[in-house]
Amino acid sequence: MRMQLTMSGLVVLGVASLGASAALQKTGNGAPDAGRLKAERNYQQVCQPCHGPKGDSPLPMMSLSDGEWKHGSSTQAIAKTIAEGIPGTAMLPNKDKFTQDEIDALAELVRTFDPKLKPETTKK
Repeated sequence: MRMQLTMSGLVVLGVASLGASAALQKTGNGAPDAGRLKAERNYQQVCQPCHGPKGDSPLPMMSLSDGEWKHGSSTQAIAKTIAEGIPGTAMLPNKDKFTQDEIDALAELVRTFDPKLKPETTKK
């Protein structure tokens, strides 16, 4: 089977590759957009049913946007909660479902849902 590329086909390929490279470019804080997109997909698939689309569950114990963080609001504390879950609640452990990098990206994403939280400074 032989394919022929026309000028419009090249334009479409060029636009598609620009979109793909834009998704891999780094954001202002140095995190790749591709990691953020994956975190958003993971959140939608696993977390959103209980926590809501933007962490805005109407149930206070499941809200991620109301300034109330019983188990800690730092990225590290949130990552621990995601990984280990909360015994006696519907929050199950996810350490077997996600890699540590995916858990860390989810924790960073979840923090963005709460307008009361200040950005953390990155330690290197």
